[in-house]
Amino acid sequence: MQENVDNTKKSGITRRFFMGWGLAIVIGMASLAFFLLTVLRMPFPFLLPGKSGRFKIGTMADLPPGRTKYFEDDQVYVFSDQDGIFAISAVCTHLGCIVSKDDNGFVCPCHGSRYNLEGKLEKGPAPKDLPWYSVSRLPNGQLIVDKKKSVKPGVKFI
Repeated sequence: MQENVDNTKKSGITRRFFMGWGLAIVIGMASLAFFLLTVLRMPFPFLLPGKSGRFKIGTMADLPPGRTKYFEDDQVYVFSDQDGIFAISAVCTHLGCIVSKDDNGFVCPCHGSRYNLEGKLEKGPAPKDLPWYSVSRLPNGQLIVDKKKSVKPGVKFI
């Protein structure tokens, strides 16, 4: 009887063969799927574009001297005086709260920082002045503010 067992060869697929090749096929298919998804994804941008930082504020006629206009969506105050037009950020440099304008300047409602009418820091805890933004004119006469271009305080569009 011993002889019979030794001489008999097992036929068919062994468990070891099945597990080895099966695992290799599964890993190969997963790698191929990942590769194809990556290639198909390439034509589409990874990040969605945000706001450009540029926005229209009207024409020179819309901003006569002595006028102040707040653009809530862009968090910018635009001023017009005899010397020109300028834009100051409404975002406190301390923790990003939105400052409110009063007769003497700007006040942060969160922690009490005060800025004068030109955005210069008068009382902390804010670490620096409010930034000024570039104002320019498009060929069609529209004025735009570019929040990605800071200018020195006192620079006005004429």
